[in-house]
Amino acid sequence: MQILRAAELAIQGLLQKEIDDISGTPGAFPVLLSDEGENKPQMPYIVVQCTEEEEMITPGCGIFKVAGELVFKSHTKQTTSERRQEVLDSINNFAYDSTAAKLSGVDNFHCHGWHPTTGVMTVDPDTKAYIYVMKYWVYCMAMDNT
Repeated sequence: MQILRAAELAIQGLLQKEIDDISGTPGAFPVLLSDEGENKPQMPYIVVQCTEEEEMITPGCGIFKVAGELVFKSHTKQTTSERRQEVLDSINNFAYDSTAAKLSGVDNFHCHGWHPTTGVMTVDPDTKAYIYVMKYWVYCMAMDNT
């Protein structure tokens, strides 16, 4: 399995659980995998996107430094500030609470380290949306547990 997709899948499942637990409404804020060609549902939603990889230590070792971002999009008027804050809290809980250990518990994946680097909220006047982007590095490897 390609490391970028393996990292996206590991993050997606854990982040969706965190958001569902805090919001109390499973699936109200879907966590999607990156796919530029895919039509997205109406906002609000979160996209997990791993964008680049660099093999660490020595070639062939299987441990990668993967760059990625979580992108949360919500309508400025249809999503209340309280609901938006719930999602932001969920993202932060995911990103700053033993994330590497939690990711290592995902089947066929091991995380050696998780490092959030930035988090920026902007408003897009064209789509009338708040957009929060959290960038991160994850040091990881895909594993075959069979």
